[in-house]
Amino acid sequence: MSDIRIEAYPALEGDCFLISIGKKEKKNILIDGGFAETYHDYLKPKLISMAENGEELSLVIVTHVDSDHIEGIIELFKENGSAENPLIIPISEVWHNSYRHLNSIKQKGEELSSNEKDILSGIISQGCVAQSKKNDPNKDISAKDGSTLAALLYSGMYNWNSLYDGQAVNCDKKGLVSLTEDINLRLLSPNSESLKRLEKYWFKELRKKKYDFKLTDNKLFDDAYEFYLLSQNDSQQNNESINVSYKDKKMSLDQLLSKKMSHDNSPANGSSISFIIEYKDKKLLFLADSHPKSIHKEIQSLMDNFNYNPFFDIIKVSHHGSHRNTSADLLSLIDSPFYLISTNGEKNNHPNPETIARIISRKGIERHIIFNYPVNNELLSNEELRTEYKFSLEFSDGYQIKVIDL
Repeated sequence: MSDIRIEAYPALEGDCFLISIGKKEKKNILIDGGFAETYHDYLKPKLISMAENGEELSLVIVTHVDSDHIEGIIELFKENGSAENPLIIPISEVWHNSYRHLNSIKQKGEELSSNEKDILSGIISQGCVAQSKKNDPNKDISAKDGSTLAALLYSGMYNWNSLYDGQAVNCDKKGLVSLTEDINLRLLSPNSESLKRLEKYWFKELRKKKYDFKLTDNKLFDDAYEFYLLSQNDSQQNNESINVSYKDKKMSLDQLLSKKMSHDNSPANGSSISFIIEYKDKKLLFLADSHPKSIHKEIQSLMDNFNYNPFFDIIKVSHHGSHRNTSADLLSLIDSPFYLISTNGEKNNHPNPETIARIISRKGIERHIIFNYPVNNELLSNEELRTEYKFSLEFSDGYQIKVIDL
């Protein structure tokens, strides 16, 4: 068995990865949880088996608040109970940036007025935590039926951002975190600027409701914040496919490369937790749904200040292969023999042909693109391109956990 095992779970258009590192003293890192059924159908049985073998989750990373990343995590903490008496698996640490990790000064202990509580409760009641994908895809599970992750972490008394002293997971505050002597996580996003942008985005909604809203440490803020971001992310994701049509799949490589890039402007995606896992001589780049300009800036800084080698053993491509999140500039800086894309391809035309074109068009090394679902794409099936640019493909059937050993 190899030192590093990556399991990419069938998460529909979402993300769910389990990274196991080491042999004797194995450390397990869970990155996002996909949708609710990702957890129930795939992740839960795996975690139960791990716990029976005496294993734990050393770190659970919730990259950002978006339904295709957070729903399965919510289900896990619903069923796991408390940190002291876990019913599924012991969990040592959770990274999740919520309302209380934003920077504004909050008035501790001060009571909200009944009107202010009503405003926050109204935001909560308008949100939704989960969408039933299988049984009734048109039926939403409302806030009244669900729980926020923040509430579950509070009630379960989990170690929440404790490696960041209870503050926001923020690469400006601490860029390198050591899980063990051999395992480091090097944070690339979010930074203070992206967190501030997310904060303004949220407070703008509150100002619409009541201009002089007091900012307190009341837990209603955490719940309202989470539900609001979930509802906003759904609408933003649906807008992405407006300018991407099926005809793009028929465009030539040169035409795709010449298309002007439209950058992702979602504050939630821009503040997602992305990082490098370093173990011995291995480096794994997990980009969540991050913005390419931010990642480029951080990696360039590592190169300038530490002579860092931006060649990785695997790169998890940002935002399911969206054309807005993988730029030619970023790809001119980083590279890997393995690229991992997590999506079933049924939403927003992910992975977008432009992203595939940007990855495969560079010469120099052979690249292997790994998918956790079958993906239909003209570029990928073009034998001449595969020969000229030396790339190969690996697909899963969408029903099995995709395992990658490094």
